[in-house]
Amino acid sequence: MSVGLAAAGVAVAGCSGGGTASSSGSAPCSILAELTQTGQTVAAANVSDPDAFDKALRAAVVKYVTTAQRLREAVPENLRPQVTLMIAAVERRNFDAASAARAKIDAYADANCKT
Repeated sequence: MSVGLAAAGVAVAGCSGGGTASSSGSAPCSILAELTQTGQTVAAANVSDPDAFDKALRAAVVKYVTTAQRLREAVPENLRPQVTLMIAAVERRNFDAASAARAKIDAYADANCKT
C-alpha cells in the first residue's frame, strides 16, 4: 500500500470535521452528519488492500461531493462560498484545503447543531 493512499484516507477522515454535527432536525445539521459518516467510512476502509482502499476513497469522494452540494443549498448564504471551496478541494483530493475551507462550517455546526 502506498503511503499516499494512507495519507489520503486520514485526510478524508479529517474532512469529516470534528464530529460535532448530528441530526438535530435542521437540514444543514443532518447533511453535516452525513458528511461526517462519509469521512468515517473511509477511515474504516481496509488500508492493507490498496485496490479496495482506493475504491472506497473514490466512492467516498463522490458521495462527499454530492452531499456537500446539498449542504451548499441548506447553509446560510454567507457559508456557501466556503462549501464551494470545500467541494473543489475534495474533488482535487486536496483534503488539507478541504479541512481548512470547512472551519467556518464547523463553527456553524458547533453553534447550531446538537451533539
